[in-house]
Amino acid sequence: MKKDVHKILKRLLLFSTPFIIWIFLVITIDPFNYFNISKLIEQKVKDRSSKKLNSLMYNCISFKNNPVQNVIIGDSRIRKFPITLIQNLSGEEYFSLYSNAAKLNEIIDLFWYADKTCLSEETKLKNVLIGLNFNLYNKYSYADRVHDVKEILNNPFLYIFNASTLETIYLSLKYTLFGIDPEIIKDKNFFWKHTVDKVATDHYARYIYPDGILERLKEISYYCDENSINLKIIIVPHHQDFHDKLIEYGLEEEEIRFKREISEIGRVIDFDYPNEITRNPNAFGDPLHTTESISAQMIKEIFSDSLIIGRYLHKDSFKIRSID
Repeated sequence: MKKDVHKILKRLLLFSTPFIIWIFLVITIDPFNYFNISKLIEQKVKDRSSKKLNSLMYNCISFKNNPVQNVIIGDSRIRKFPITLIQNLSGEEYFSLYSNAAKLNEIIDLFWYADKTCLSEETKLKNVLIGLNFNLYNKYSYADRVHDVKEILNNPFLYIFNASTLETIYLSLKYTLFGIDPEIIKDKNFFWKHTVDKVATDHYARYIYPDGILERLKEISYYCDENSINLKIIIVPHHQDFHDKLIEYGLEEEEIRFKREISEIGRVIDFDYPNEITRNPNAFGDPLHTTESISAQMIKEIFSDSLIIGRYLHKDSFKIRSID
């Protein structure tokens, strides 16, 4: 009997050894700073691997580790908003809680995640800036990744045995041992055409008004009013080439409806109309993402309360954007 027990224990130990080694490796390298105890891997290495591969999980964990009262929420279009400049202009600490390819329902989920994370008086939300554009205001623009991240945050084993964790551990070790791979410089003309022809078509070829989304946005607005949270919504600029696809698919009136509806939520600053930014290809890395200098220009307008190109939306003042 004892021999049988010993055999079983040896087999269990043999079977569990790889899992024990893996758990130790994850805690030691911790590419997303989930456990936030190991400094073995440089932060710049983690930024290059984890933040690039799964920005949603990386930023949610980072915010949980260091919650602040002021947050910017959105997709990759707010990624280049210069946090240091924002903090210099406002005199307050800000966190950019973005996710690449975030959908509008996920942006809403991120607001509530941020609010639930800021529980103490010292971290209670004070200023919230949300990046929001018409191409997200679509029933087909939907994903549920914030729920998945919250599940991971509540269960360390989901983090330890997550595919993103596996891949980023590999990349972190690779970058630590052999150096960080240089950024691949994309052919701007090719990528520009791809964004206009493929990405814009994906966004606009299928459109259904997103029932329920406006109510969820109003819920945020009411909550901010009741809790003295300063809420601003920013419509970031797209290049005219991208917007022309919206016109091609006959969505001008839907865009007007979008702007009219969100103008009722709170203060909305619109940069996405015919202006010197939207007509200038040099203001963009691709038709959806402004350059660092243009992002800084927008931030100066927003945080200096001195709008030059940006304009506050009013529900009765919309015009269809022209093609010229």
